Amino acid sequence: MKLRLIGPLFLVMFVLAACAGAAADSHMAEASDHAATGSHTQDPTHAAGEHSAAGHGISAEAAAVPNPVPVSEASVAAGQATYTQYCAACHGPEGMGDGPAAAALEPKPANFSEAHVQELSDGAIFYVITHGREGTAMVAWELILSEEQRWEVVNFLRTFDP
Repeated sequence: MKLRLIGPLFLVMFVLAACAGAAADSHMAEASDHAATGSHTQDPTHAAGEHSAAGHGISAEAAAVPNPVPVSEASVAAGQATYTQYCAACHGPEGMGDGPAAAALEPKPANFSEAHVQELSDGAIFYVITHGREGTAMVAWELILSEEQRWEVVNFLRTFDP
């Protein structure tokens, strides 16, 4: 029997496997800090108050990439549809990091209404969506979502501004 690696069943299996993944040993301290404080991360740069792309492991070059998709009612609605389908299971319908799959995850998914997330540039958020985040269940969406869909999700995530 040949397996087709493209299709809804593969995507569901991929997302469920990613959501069930454990944090890497090198990030166990971050997970512990998150559980204790409820914050997304407590690495030294965050402890010092730096909520920059570098504090999230994102290069300045990636953070500087401008969003080519203008913020509009249509782009935000498209981003919301994509978010609901692919992101809400972990991040929750309101972006609080409390989706049904989040209970099994350490560290917990990002809460998009937190200032340190909203202070990131569009390029930095796009980078995380595109490449995932090592040591977390956040997978790379580059091969699943189109570039335009990922930028539309960025536009939608801005609606979670604190």
